[in-house]
Amino acid sequence: MKKAIVQKIGLLLVLPFFLLSCEKWIDPEINVDPNNPSDVSVDLLLPAAQTEIAFQLGGDLMRPSCMWIQQLSGAARQSLTYEKFVYREQDVNNVWYYALYPTALMNCHIIIEKAGEEGSPHYAGVAKILKAYIIGVMTDVWGDLPMSQAFQGGDNLSPGFDSQETLYNTIQSLCDEGISDVQAGSSTMSPGGDDLFYGGDMGLWVKAAWSIKARYALHLSKRNANAYSDALQYLANGFTSNGEDMEFWFGSNNLEEHPTYQFDRDRGDIRVGEKLANMLINANDPRLPQFLGTDDNGGYSGTPPGSGELGTSWVGPYYGSPNSPVPFITYVELLYIKAEALLKTGDNAGAILAFNDALEASLNKIGVFDQAWFDANRFTGATIDLPTIIWGKYVSMFMQPEVYVDLRRTELLQTLALPDGATLSSHPRRWPYASSEKTYNGGNVPSVFLTSRLWWDVE
Repeated sequence: MKKAIVQKIGLLLVLPFFLLSCEKWIDPEINVDPNNPSDVSVDLLLPAAQTEIAFQLGGDLMRPSCMWIQQLSGAARQSLTYEKFVYREQDVNNVWYYALYPTALMNCHIIIEKAGEEGSPHYAGVAKILKAYIIGVMTDVWGDLPMSQAFQGGDNLSPGFDSQETLYNTIQSLCDEGISDVQAGSSTMSPGGDDLFYGGDMGLWVKAAWSIKARYALHLSKRNANAYSDALQYLANGFTSNGEDMEFWFGSNNLEEHPTYQFDRDRGDIRVGEKLANMLINANDPRLPQFLGTDDNGGYSGTPPGSGELGTSWVGPYYGSPNSPVPFITYVELLYIKAEALLKTGDNAGAILAFNDALEASLNKIGVFDQAWFDANRFTGATIDLPTIIWGKYVSMFMQPEVYVDLRRTELLQTLALPDGATLSSHPRRWPYASSEKTYNGGNVPSVFLTSRLWWDVE
């Protein structure tokens, strides 16, 4: 009995020494999860932000918008319901709640903060320009957004929504700040191979920023009397060739493929829309075999909106291959902006020249320029009009959500036939807000309908 008591007392006396010594030999990193680091350097955050917005721009941000303008057609299952305008709050959760806010925008926000602390304005500038672009794409489908009060974590779990007018000012300010930052003479760290757009070329980021400024100036043609002159001023500093385009090229390896290729491979319910297909077919356009794959009969055809026809053309190799690009903003787009702005400021001859330059640049970009076809199809009339410019842009900017903006702001959207079985009497002019935002921030979410107009979309 005494022996047992002595043993217990001995253990109690020895135990504190073991506990104290544990602090010396247990690895302090034992509870650190290497897959969830608490801090990440800017050179890792930048490609993550770029890849996320590229995947969304070529995927969930693109498909519904391009179906609603009939460049594409949802031929089966969920895609067919989207084409018929059944597009609900839960349908946008992935792109809002899991992709754009927590990854693309948050990474830009962190880069800007960290780069400021580290004296790396080149990184801050690139992140500001990229953030401006993301805000622009988002506000053009949702309108008002949580932005100036967002990204505060637990300090503000119910951020208010910035108005679209405020967001448009933010886009221009971020671009201006970004231009200044990337032109800084010194930067502790500068993007290089981690910059998946331009490989760290700050001069091209300057041109990208001016190009973005031109796009978002143009959008305000019904809100700002100087919109067209502003756009012309900005694009003069933007891209001057196809080789300067802001675009993201995907890879051929597994999980690196273009989002359209992945979606077609895994789901198979998207086809080229009849309207776009017929425009290319009727013009014998050399871009046809690049934009469209062959149909079940070995030719080319598009799916009528809402018909659910599956025997028509898939997306062709230019945008439907594993290693295809996702355009963000391009020299071709700038030329169409120039054509519209010149037309609206009274320079008809200049508008015609810019329109033909845009067509030539598009053919060259796709790699199918044919001089004889171009000479026969370039605009040769005495007076060009806005619909001619916009429909030319519609073809050249295949599978780019920007065209959805064009058709809304020029009132050409309602010239499209409604799809068979449409659930609305007019075409959608915006997206619904995510159900996740209504769940966690419902008191601030605006009440809207798919047919509600955005601030710049003046009737």
